[in-house]
Amino acid sequence: MSTPTAGPAAGTATAGTPTGIATGITTASAGITLRGLTKSYGTTEVLVDVSATLEPGRIYGLLGANGTGKTTLLACIAGHTFRDGGEIRIDGHDPLEHAPTLARLCFVHEDQAYNDAFSVADILAVMPTFYPEWDDEIATRLMRRFRIPRRTRSRKLSRGQRSALAIVLALASGAAYTFLDEPYLGLDATARGIFYDELLAVYAASHERAAAGTTAPRTFIMSTHLIDEAAELIEEVLVLDRGRIVLQADVEDARRTAFLARGFEADVLALAAGRELLSMRRLGGIVTATIRGELSSDERQRAEAARVSIEPTTLQEFVAAIGQHGESDQPAPHLAPHPAPLPASQSASESRSLK
Repeated sequence: MSTPTAGPAAGTATAGTPTGIATGITTASAGITLRGLTKSYGTTEVLVDVSATLEPGRIYGLLGANGTGKTTLLACIAGHTFRDGGEIRIDGHDPLEHAPTLARLCFVHEDQAYNDAFSVADILAVMPTFYPEWDDEIATRLMRRFRIPRRTRSRKLSRGQRSALAIVLALASGAAYTFLDEPYLGLDATARGIFYDELLAVYAASHERAAAGTTAPRTFIMSTHLIDEAAELIEEVLVLDRGRIVLQADVEDARRTAFLARGFEADVLALAAGRELLSMRRLGGIVTATIRGELSSDERQRAEAARVSIEPTTLQEFVAAIGQHGESDQPAPHLAPHPAPLPASQSASESRSLK
């Protein structure tokens, strides 16, 4: 296992560069840029021409049904697997070609691997080696809140304890870019609440430090199926469907992207004309449809006259409808946003377990 090393100018500000962001990173290059990203396993295309721009210092939700490429996308960005084509730039650098950038990334996922002989204390002890900004205070607080026993061997941990430990490592890593792939699996509602509280606390603290000019604010990208539960955390969503980003938008804009229409089928289909009908289910003579698009006030009045009820969709309903609909025929709109873990410095071909 190679050891992450900070770049020679890491943490040094230059003229025209926000304080706390490494030398060579300008406002224009800060954040994550994906251009035409592709990845296949055999004959199966997992990522297809994925392009997106993610500003630093935000919490992103990566949403989509199982098998849409969420884990693969995170692994590619974090340098844990090789892409087939396209470009990835993090703060202006390709992470696989720039060790200081890799040292600022952290990726945890549901199949987090640890050496079976390691105790929890052993795992915590080696983390500062890989993460220069490791925060023992955060780790200690989360260990206490999740009630994770330090002396227990990793192989003895329950599924929930393993998930909780991965969350501890991610939040305490201090990594500028932290990727969490379904981090809550095995956690009950109380433990998930602790995770959400702590994620917001760590995120807010990073913004406070950034305001003081000591470091850049942290960026979190989290894939989740508990969409409505996590919606209050997320600032911007990326929705994947069959390996393509079909929506990137602020949460509130995403909620306005589609609506539910309920009424007689002919009236609902008339309302859907010229829009994308994502899903439709029937109950007796009444249908309920998820329709992508926005309604004018006149259209809402006509719907009311036809006794078609209109309701906003939740994010969960919208993502489920996208999955039912299959691959979208329309280009992905980008609505303008409002003004151990596995040490990423290892080669993508190396083992990511703590061995």
